Amino acid sequence: MRAEGLARALLAILVVGLVGLGLLATGGPGKGRMEKRDATRLADLQGLADLAHCLARTGDLPETLAPSDACPRDIRLADPFTGAPYRYERLPEGAFRLCAGFEDAEWLRDTRRSDLDPATGCVVFPHRP
Repeated sequence: MRAEGLARALLAILVVGLVGLGLLATGGPGKGRMEKRDATRLADLQGLADLAHCLARTGDLPETLAPSDACPRDIRLADPFTGAPYRYERLPEGAFRLCAGFEDAEWLRDTRRSDLDPATGCVVFPHRP
């Protein structure tokens, strides 16, 4: 019976160790929630970029982003998790920058978008009227 008890204990230790290694390798549920929040922020920036392009169809890029009669959008102008407004900036030569407070911008850049600057959380979008 002692050998059987020792085998069970070793098996339990092995299982706990493997679960721990799995969580360490994947980041666990917290990492998954963080990645989902960042993906939502990036999708919001893409929606704002579409709005900027729509508003600029008849001329220059707008000073600020807000849906209009010509470009109705159901879009968030602020981060749904922190409430911080997304940042929009017109750049020279018709480009514009959209920024958000990402939690893991490097992961997002590597997996979703190569032109996201992880240091600033910004994406530069070209605009050609």
